[in-house]
Amino acid sequence: MVQAADAPTKLSQVAYQRFKEALFSRQIPIGATVSQGELADLLQVQTGALREAMQLLEREGFLAVLPRSGIRIVKPDMSHLKDCFQMRRVLEAEAVRRYAERAGQEDLASWRERHEAIIELARSGTLESALIEQSSAVDGAFHRHMIDSLRNPLIATAHAHMMEQIGVIRLDNMYMLSALAVAQTMHEHLAVIEGLENQDPEAAVAAMDAHLARAMHRAMGL
Repeated sequence: MVQAADAPTKLSQVAYQRFKEALFSRQIPIGATVSQGELADLLQVQTGALREAMQLLEREGFLAVLPRSGIRIVKPDMSHLKDCFQMRRVLEAEAVRRYAERAGQEDLASWRERHEAIIELARSGTLESALIEQSSAVDGAFHRHMIDSLRNPLIATAHAHMMEQIGVIRLDNMYMLSALAVAQTMHEHLAVIEGLENQDPEAAVAAMDAHLARAMHRAMGL
């Protein structure tokens, strides 16, 4: 009986994850309206599991169920993007301050090395797709490392959800990284690292705030 009770939840989790994967791989267009059957076929899940997953996805702001009209994939606007970045700036400022209390020079040296390696790749003319893949991994890991320094699972969960929202907005705006944007991002991170290396938390916080302000403009296509 326990297995039977657990099965729908597990299936709905599969539907939930497949929706996210399809959304971020652009198989599901932002702003599109689809039927429940069409979405179930695309995700290759049962409609019952999909209905359960949709309840959570709707609460998280990824879709809206329209009575007798289907399912609309939410298309976030610039106001929502600004709200997300405002929240990032608040959370990550505190994260940098907390990280500064325990960051070791060896850890910082490792982060500097990883960022400088990406900058060198950008200068060397590495295939842009490979450069973007590697830089995105370093970028995401760096920000998560800062957030994890807070040791607060509620903040970590909220931050992860917010980053997904920003990711959806970038999809809608055909956000594309370039070698120049990659190098700029890595240099902005290095300014944060420099403040930490100098044991100057406020300089590190100011550098992070400036980085996130520029990141928002890049996400807006400015």
